[in-house]
Amino acid sequence: MKHFNINLLDLVILDGVEYRLASHEPEGIVLIGTAPPHPARSISHGELEELLRSPRFRYIPQGAARTAAERNLDGLPEYFRDLPEGKQETALWRLLFVEELLRCIKAGLARRNEASVNIILPAVIAAVESHMRKRFRKRFKRAGRMETSRTPPCAKTLLTWTRAYERSGFSIMALVPQTHRCGGRGQMLPGELAAFDALIAEYASPLRQTIDQIHERATNFYADFNRDRAERGLPELRPPSRSTVYRAIKRMDPYETYLQRWGVDAANKKFAIIEYGVQVLRPMERVEIDEWDVDLMAWVSNAGLLDRLTTQQIAALEVIRLVICVAIDCATRCVVGLTLSRSTSAEAAIRTMETVTIDKTAIAVGLSCRHGWHQGGRPETVAADMGSAFVSDDFKITCAGLLARLVNPPGGVAKLRSRIERLFGTFATHFVSRFRGRTFSNPEQRGDYDAEAEASLTDQDLLAALVTYIVDVYHQRPHAGLQGETPADCWDRLVAKYGLPAPVDAMDRRAIFGIELERSISGRGVRVFGADFACEQLRDARKHSHQHKARLRFDPLDLGWVAVEVGGIWYPAHDLSGALSGVSFYQWSAFARTVMDHNRERAAISAEIFHDGLRRLDLLSIEAANAAQLGRMTFTAEEIDRAEQTLGLGLHLLPAASVGQAQAGSDWLQGGFEVGGSEADDAEVPPAPEDPPADDTPPSRKGWRFEDDE
Repeated sequence: MKHFNINLLDLVILDGVEYRLASHEPEGIVLIGTAPPHPARSISHGELEELLRSPRFRYIPQGAARTAAERNLDGLPEYFRDLPEGKQETALWRLLFVEELLRCIKAGLARRNEASVNIILPAVIAAVESHMRKRFRKRFKRAGRMETSRTPPCAKTLLTWTRAYERSGFSIMALVPQTHRCGGRGQMLPGELAAFDALIAEYASPLRQTIDQIHERATNFYADFNRDRAERGLPELRPPSRSTVYRAIKRMDPYETYLQRWGVDAANKKFAIIEYGVQVLRPMERVEIDEWDVDLMAWVSNAGLLDRLTTQQIAALEVIRLVICVAIDCATRCVVGLTLSRSTSAEAAIRTMETVTIDKTAIAVGLSCRHGWHQGGRPETVAADMGSAFVSDDFKITCAGLLARLVNPPGGVAKLRSRIERLFGTFATHFVSRFRGRTFSNPEQRGDYDAEAEASLTDQDLLAALVTYIVDVYHQRPHAGLQGETPADCWDRLVAKYGLPAPVDAMDRRAIFGIELERSISGRGVRVFGADFACEQLRDARKHSHQHKARLRFDPLDLGWVAVEVGGIWYPAHDLSGALSGVSFYQWSAFARTVMDHNRERAAISAEIFHDGLRRLDLLSIEAANAAQLGRMTFTAEEIDRAEQTLGLGLHLLPAASVGQAQAGSDWLQGGFEVGGSEADDAEVPPAPEDPPADDTPPSRKGWRFEDDE
């Protein structure tokens, strides 16, 4: 059976206990606890696949190494998205400087020392400020606008940022301001500091002394130093701790230190610059993403895109060229992500990254494809051009959440992103040429051909045709770049050799791609989509803290549980009715519209009746594509609130135990619904108990809204 590519430095958290990998076995993996008494636990491959969908399981790539080597990040939240907005902006601003300096070093314009960086520093500052002006110019186009800029770093500061960024494995968290660690610290005397620096410098020598040996020498030096000061009647100086010595050594230039300890050849081999155009080995080691204006005119007909247009645009609707955002795995040439949209946007790029991390077989089956579309996973490096969608802060935050390094090669050099550029050429010659309404690449090729008049596909026809071509044609035909092997076979071969790419667990998915809302905490937990979500931490917060509202994040593809923030920590809260398990937001919206057509005033639904309704509801294959977010954008928090008020008005999911009280009938809308008003509608509603029983449902009231339980 295929195994996941989990290594010894990864951290696994299962039921709150931290584990590291002990060994790979044919039937599964063996984990060992990181804390005494170091319990061992074996997990089969089948159990691991189930755990990946459960909030009990957390997988943190390189987590075991970071817990020991990145103590300077202590005190920061787990997700970059949870940082205060000011720290996010500062870290993203620092990232612009660091990436620009790395680009200059890669191009041979600078070296890793202050003198060299000082020479190119004005050019680096100009490039960053130009980027910032372009970004603000899009927001404020009126003349006379006020522009503010940050004080740029000096050469030493920029080098410090760059080294911290590289030491952390290119994690943006290393660039977050460490203001939480500010405080009074004793300063060394000038002579003391010079002697301490000389001791630290001895670490970079062919003797290859360890940190403990350097600390021991520092302790002995301070003992002799203090005896001399005591004879002169001066106060004793406190010797540095091991952590002080450790931090001082880690601040040294890693390349120069390694060169002094191991030699030039060894240092050059270890620090060889491997940037763009690298030959990758493993699936998802490098993913290239880009947008392409499809060379076809298509009719915009589906509501998934129409709801993004204004009234004037709908009135003047005509055939247009749509945009696809595609992600390709460089090692196997498999297409691992796809979205279709009206125009380029950061939102489409983020949705594409979400499809990269999921199994898309259900989409392929829904569109009658003969093969699966399981290729995907957590990318290690994401390569994109300098388009506005890929240099946006939101896209950078998404890549940071995936622990993937984002590289943006300069525009106009196609060879730096050769795989994705070649893929678009394949689409143009082998896919687009099969349909009427082709726009061609230039007027000379187009001639007198009227592409708009010849348009024959709707946007959803185009989406279905494109998915079919990718899954059943492109993935199954021999590829010249793979020496005649098909992308699908190459994926299977490399997965068998290196293991499946690292997964994205359910909690991470909600943190990175989830839609965030805020709801009040009631005796039943928090309510959204007509259902109550609760966990022990929410109940404790209601009883023992002053937290009245909670932030929550949900996955539009699975409303069965949400992540709620209690005391700065995110916990899973499950749907008490069990009706929403495995149900997407799009299925819920379609079902809610059906219910509202049946009863405009109130409908109480049991979990069993709800699932029975979903089974009978005839969802087209196009809805399956929409549910996977291939043909539409995600919903904002404001749109979710409006959807709840419009679609969910009067809907409340009852516990499963109440189904037996419903009258039997052939119509699936009959059982489990409260139809019409009752005398209790006008009665005074008593206050809810602090801990209501599981089968306690709120009394019926007119004009009920989701906020009534707040």
